[in-house]
Amino acid sequence: MSFISRTLTGLGFAASLVFAAPANAAEKVNIGVVTGPTFVHTIAAQKFREEVDKALPGKYEVVVHHSAALGSETQVLQQLQLGTVQMSVCTTGPIEAFVPEIKALELPFLFTSYEASDKVLDGPIGQGLLKRFDKAGLVGMHFLDNGFRNVTNSKRAGNGPDDLKGMKIRTMESPTHLAIWRAIGANPTPMAWPITTQLQQGVLDGQENPISVISAGKLNEAGQKYLSLTRHVYSALVFVGSKAFIDKLPAADRKVFMDAARSAALTGRRYVRDNEASQLAGLKAAGMLVVETPDVAAFRTKTESVYASLGGDTKKIVEDIRQTLK
Repeated sequence: MSFISRTLTGLGFAASLVFAAPANAAEKVNIGVVTGPTFVHTIAAQKFREEVDKALPGKYEVVVHHSAALGSETQVLQQLQLGTVQMSVCTTGPIEAFVPEIKALELPFLFTSYEASDKVLDGPIGQGLLKRFDKAGLVGMHFLDNGFRNVTNSKRAGNGPDDLKGMKIRTMESPTHLAIWRAIGANPTPMAWPITTQLQQGVLDGQENPISVISAGKLNEAGQKYLSLTRHVYSALVFVGSKAFIDKLPAADRKVFMDAARSAALTGRRYVRDNEASQLAGLKAAGMLVVETPDVAAFRTKTESVYASLGGDTKKIVEDIRQTLK
């Protein structure tokens, strides 16, 4: 074989390697979350990645994009519909714009304990809600906890609704949450996370979130001096997939993804529940003034009007939840 022939043969072999490489390359799976590395959203997403890597080593490259690197939760959900992002761990509030019936879980004082939320979300009601994601081009994979939402502010102790009257309270981009805070008498301001700068600059007087978020976000350092343990809404998170992506997975891989989401969701639930007490103690130690027993009855009375606007499937789901929890 001549030098030229050997050279061309070698180049052809090298080229075949170059063109063959993509076939063997791991398929990228982008997970978009809006919170930082210490939040349950990100912790659960990282657990999902570990489970997929263990079950399907080298086949998928799962990349967790945290701290809103891919945009707000609403923007990430839109990217899931398009298939440009493959997964998210998302709060139920913004999902309302895509799956309206999910607002049944966001209603005030509907759940009183984690045992109650587990009974609903892991049962027929929760599984039925996850199936409704399909019509929006999404896949509802599994529920996990964000926690029970409480209100913080920079002005005064929130013992009852009157103490929060007129305050600019940040809410999620959710019509239901806006209705709750209007009923309480506050001035709700929908805004995507993160909100630290707006709190520091006084654009917002307060916000409402679970203890895990208040702690991980160090909102006490953003001027939030007062915390009221209102527990006004149980806040779920959802592992959401892009239907375009999930549907094209081989059946065996799809099962791995669903199992990994379940395992990661249970990890997320344990994280929130096991750390809530110590996180609250840490906020107190850092100087946050905590109203342990606000006038929950007054908050509940103020927000009863939110239920009056319910109709159709959402009203039926709420009735089913109440019947299940009797």
